[in-house]
Amino acid sequence: MNSDAATLPSWLRKRLDAPVAIFGRASSGQAASALLEGLGCECHVFDERAESAAMRSFGAEQASKYDLVVCSPGFAADHQWLQAAREAGCEVIPELDLGACLWKGPIVVVTGTNGKTTLTEFLTSAFSSAGIEAYACGNIGRPISSLIADDFNREAIAVCEVSSFQAELSRHLHADSLLWTNFAEDHLDRHKSLEAYFKSKYSLVELQRGDIFLFDQSVQSFAEEFACPVPEEGLVDHSLDAAALGVTGTIFETLPERNTYLIARALWLRMGLDEGELIEAANNFKKSPHRMELIENRNGVSYWDDSKSTNFHAVYGALKRFENPVVWIGGGKNKGGDLPRFVANLAPRIHSAHLIGETSVKLAPAFEEHGVPVRVYEDLDDAVAGASAVAESGSNVLLSPGFASLDMFDGYSQRGEAFRRAISHLSDL
Repeated sequence: MNSDAATLPSWLRKRLDAPVAIFGRASSGQAASALLEGLGCECHVFDERAESAAMRSFGAEQASKYDLVVCSPGFAADHQWLQAAREAGCEVIPELDLGACLWKGPIVVVTGTNGKTTLTEFLTSAFSSAGIEAYACGNIGRPISSLIADDFNREAIAVCEVSSFQAELSRHLHADSLLWTNFAEDHLDRHKSLEAYFKSKYSLVELQRGDIFLFDQSVQSFAEEFACPVPEEGLVDHSLDAAALGVTGTIFETLPERNTYLIARALWLRMGLDEGELIEAANNFKKSPHRMELIENRNGVSYWDDSKSTNFHAVYGALKRFENPVVWIGGGKNKGGDLPRFVANLAPRIHSAHLIGETSVKLAPAFEEHGVPVRVYEDLDDAVAGASAVAESGSNVLLSPGFASLDMFDGYSQRGEAFRRAISHLSDL
């Protein structure tokens, strides 16, 4: 083991004499392996789709050979492999904890049901614009362990997006600043209840080492419901408008992005930084694709790509942008939640529903009960064509699915690209 291992906490260092088991061979697993191998450790990667049969299963026999298991976010807390590891006395940590243990600079943790990726990207961009070295990591796509394995400056700020999947197993991610954008129903297929989902994120509050904790009204309301204390001074004032904030003409001018900006601003001011530099960063900031993005205006109809919208709260936020009912394209893989209530909330806000994916068969009759015109399609191409056929000049066609994409696509990005292609094909019809 090399000298860098001396900087590890004792609870982890003593677990590295034996080989380390890595669960998952995707980006988190790869990053964990690279970090640990750089420390001189031997790593064995287990994955249910591994080429070797010996690495596709993990039970008591395998667990007896290890002291440490590092898992990817895809492994739920009750996964049988994790249970076997715990029963054998292994220390079980998520990749996030591994990277956080070696990061020497401040860690800004960003969590929430929606808006956390935009907030992570914007803060990282704003810090960099202000001459402060910062890197985005975590659920945003780059594991924090990869920053260390690739020899990034560990004294910089790590702006770490954390999902509930990552948070539920974390015991060693100690945030200097914690930003909780909002909270709403999501991921109930994994967490089983709204309270369990909330408390998976609230564990980050209990682990926090710094004194900056910022959140919105929805977080405060659910914290009261579930008897989880939060400090009154952490509640962010969302009453300021775009003109008062100086962000008119930016992506933060309208909801829900303005709320994202307000949390970034609250952190910025608490850190004693120049607000003018944050406003300048807002004026230069561009969101990543598939997040409430106007694709084009065709024959007077505007087409919006919000494929990143994978839960009910995100759809509600998207619809707030429009004054008139929209032609809505939605549906996908169910993650749990109250479908009848979702439909009831959408019914007054949409002109018609054009449905895809596995949830379409349940959504369609619910929309019919509310008198909303509805059609079910086999693929997204047909849904776009159907939506376009009923959209009048001056109206909006919105892909804001409200559900996961994995029943039809590899991810929300692929779904968004398919939407764009379908729009381009309209001229061929």
